[in-house]
Parts: sequence; structure tokens; C-alpha cells
Amino acid sequence: MTINLKENQNISSLNQKSNNNFPLIQQYGIDVLNMPIVCDDVDLPINKKYLIVEKMLEAHKLALANIEAGNITNRGFGANVCDENNNWALGANFNNTRNDISSICAERSAIVSLYNKALYQYSLNRTGEFKFKIKYICMVQSIDLNETKESIIPCEDCLSWFNTNRYFDNETLIFSFEKKDNILCLKASKLLSLLPYKNHLCDNKNLNLSKIEYTKKALCAMEYFNISQYDIENLIKSAYENYGKKNFSNISTQNVSASILVDNDIYSASKIDWTKRWFLEPLELACANAIEQKGEGIRIKAISCFGDETTKTGYKDGVVSIKSLGRIRQKYANCDTLLILNLKNNIIVTTIGEYLPQKFIQGYKIV
Repeated sequence: MTINLKENQNISSLNQKSNNNFPLIQQYGIDVLNMPIVCDDVDLPINKKYLIVEKMLEAHKLALANIEAGNITNRGFGANVCDENNNWALGANFNNTRNDISSICAERSAIVSLYNKALYQYSLNRTGEFKFKIKYICMVQSIDLNETKESIIPCEDCLSWFNTNRYFDNETLIFSFEKKDNILCLKASKLLSLLPYKNHLCDNKNLNLSKIEYTKKALCAMEYFNISQYDIENLIKSAYENYGKKNFSNISTQNVSASILVDNDIYSASKIDWTKRWFLEPLELACANAIEQKGEGIRIKAISCFGDETTKTGYKDGVVSIKSLGRIRQKYANCDTLLILNLKNNIIVTTIGEYLPQKFIQGYKIV
């Protein structure tokens, strides 16, 4: 979809200003006025379009520098993020080990940088309430823009941050470059389009098996995996019963249970807190239990989650772990794996592929 631009500035005047205010657009030789926009119902004024492209080019420069400086994974990403007060901050992916175990993506790197800048400004006078909300996230790769093909999709670790509600909301916009008909375009996505179930709050008080709704893809997956409604109900009951039995989340107070269906067997686990900072996700624990019993070749057919939306801080961080879903999708599940949620008004049976965007893949080698 191409959006309707608000012509709130004279185009010729804007072209002249771009030479002074947007030096990277001039350097890269990008015709921003005629650059197509692919978007999810986003209204972007022309002057804002110039600003976004310039900020993305700043991030592109940073990503290239990160590779030239010796990023050991030979993979470079850059991000430029903006808060609701129009403050910006850059970030590159920071890889501390060869296997990426100790690393942070460009998006989170930029967000942390911006947060610290905003907090420092607040610390100078400490008047009023400290407010911090991410408005824009601009993402780029360390490749020539002519080589760009598909839009970057945030990884599951980043999406797990975006799925929270303290610093992100449905209106947070994510920008990237992509090619359409071999033409470089600006892709604009609302966060809600990447996380369509972000607003679907789960219910930990009631369980009504008479109100189960299935998406079309879920029905196809049930046929593919040979799963009946009886199997679905048993999996939901297992997660519900496990939630009532155990609560090892006595520090965060967010009790969450997950049950998975492997072959015809159900494995359940609860969230476990170690300290205020460290905890174990129930979905990964349930998966580990199944692997111990059945070996590495397991295939998870369905997942049911039940529990508390909030920790004791009161922020709705969600019952489903985005990070865990992304991890098991890599090896023991796939996009067709069923995902069952007990919502406020009904139970929804969907799939991982409908809950999470398709993972962005860029080939790279460790040097």
C-alpha cells in the first residue's frame, strides 16, 4: 500500500533544504520524494519521510563501521531510534563472543543508549514525571543498499522487549528498506502488525472450554498433525491444572504455566524465579522435559499457555514468552505448531506463524 503524503511543505523548498539538512540523502543519491512507501496504514508527512530516510542512512553508516572495526561475527546491523520527545540515538549489534551467546542486537543497543540519554537529562533537574516511550525504530543491514531485498524483521529477543508495555505501544513504528520490483522502498510497519496478539490479554481466573475459536491456519495445522478438539481441550486443562498446582515465581509473582503436546504425550512446566533478574521460562522447561524423555528428535505439535499477565510491578508483560517461541521454532517446532491462549472472552487456537513474524535470515560467517 502506498500512503497518502501530507504536502505540508513546498516540494522545491524541501529539495533545497535536503542539501543542507539531509547530507546523507544527498551523498547516497536517493530520490526521497519519489521513493515508494510500503506500509501498514501509516500516515507519514513528506518532511518526516526525509527525516526517517536520513536517520536510516546514519544507521547504515554505523553498521558498515561496525564491520570495518572488526565485528567478529562479520554480521552488521544498525538502528536509529526516537522517543516521543523526538530524541534520537544510534546503536549497532554488539557481539562479545564468536558464537553470539553474549551479544545484543542493534535495536536494543540503540534503545538502551536513548534511555540513558533521556534519564541523564531528567537527572539534571528531576522535575515532573520521567516519561520514556519509543516512537520510531529504524533498522538497516551492513550491505550495499542496491543489494537490499527483503525488510529486516526484529529477532525474537528484540520482539520480547517490544511486546512489553512500559516503553512500547501499538503506535510504535518500525522502518526498514526493501526492494519492490527492483526499486528501493521505505517499509513502515506498526508494531501491532508484527505482534498481532499484543493486546489480547489472557485470563487467569476462568476457563470456559465451550468458547474455543480456531483460526483457519490452526484448523489446517490440526489436520496436518492429526490433532482433535479433544487433544486441544486436554492440553488446555493440563496448563490450567499445572498453573494451580505450582508457583515457583514467588519473586516476580508472575505465575505462568505451559503445556506442550509431543506425539500423544503432554509435558507441563511452570515459570521458576531464581532472583529478581533471572528466571526460567515454562515453555523451555516443558520442552527440556520432553527431550529428556524422548530424545532430540521431538516435534512439538501444540502449546498451551496459562497464567498471569503481570508481574508485581503491574506492567503487562504477557503470558506467552516471545523469546521462548522463537527459540523452539528453530528446532523443535515450526510456524504450523498450534498455540492456545485463554483470553478474557474466549479461548483462541492459533499458530506460532500467526503469533510471530517470519524470522529474518541473513547468511553470515564467523571470522
